[in-house]
Amino acid sequence: MVFVRKIKGYYVLAHSVREGAKVVQKTRYLGKNLPSKQQLEILKRTFLQDMRSPKNIYLSQEDLAKIEEKKKRYECELKRLTGLERTKRFEQFMIRYTYDSSKLSGVDVTLRQTYLILKDGRIPKGFTNLKTAKELENHERGVVAITKYEGTLTIAFMKKLHKILFIGVEDEIAGKTRDELKRNVRIGGTTYVPPRWNVLAKELNTFFGWYKTENRKLHPLELAALVHIKIISLQPFADGNSRLARLLMNWILWKKKYPLIDIPAEDLEKYYDVLDTYQIEKNENPFVRYIVRKFLSA
Repeated sequence: MVFVRKIKGYYVLAHSVREGAKVVQKTRYLGKNLPSKQQLEILKRTFLQDMRSPKNIYLSQEDLAKIEEKKKRYECELKRLTGLERTKRFEQFMIRYTYDSSKLSGVDVTLRQTYLILKDGRIPKGFTNLKTAKELENHERGVVAITKYEGTLTIAFMKKLHKILFIGVEDEIAGKTRDELKRNVRIGGTTYVPPRWNVLAKELNTFFGWYKTENRKLHPLELAALVHIKIISLQPFADGNSRLARLLMNWILWKKKYPLIDIPAEDLEKYYDVLDTYQIEKNENPFVRYIVRKFLSA
């Protein structure tokens, strides 16, 4: 309940909220004189709404309005579709998303080949790389997996997704973190060096501590972007980290009923540029802004 308090000669709106085990009182300055009754009711409603809204670091009010409007349109579109139409729409997204995410990770495949392998279940004429075909099929299973998982973000979930991506492709690393393998990695085309394997567990504990604190506070789109960039920078696994990070981003969006994001293969240079900005300069904002643009433009 929002109420008015007078503190040292001026008025504030006050509202008590629970933060963990504590109850704290949030206030908003009104001034030395009370506004009219009608204006006061408006201010109370706005204050309460702000208290209940997710916090954000890099999203403006204009961003939030556009994001929520897109979510509303998306929900309305889905309601107009039959169950079969929704399934076909998701399948179409999954094929394109699997193609783009695979290309961003350096997999040599075309969109047509991806379509034939995933939609028709057949190897295209002249296509001899059965390992690539398996990678595409595994990625499709990974997309399905994020739509079915109802738990929270844990290392066990990440290992499960990674195992789905690499089983039958590179069994020796499937579902195993770098500290288990005692393996360091380097990322081509950048000066950024991921954490060494012997400090990875500590870095992951820090990440999960951050996630536990922020996952109920941050706006879902901002949370999804930040999880994406943090995981891809930690490189928890010997390979497949970028595909995993994009899946985790979309898992968060799916869980919160937001449209999923596909980063097109044509965006490769821009995508890695904003990744570099975070990894080298520790500046999260360009990457979050990039993800917001991709979300709104789809």
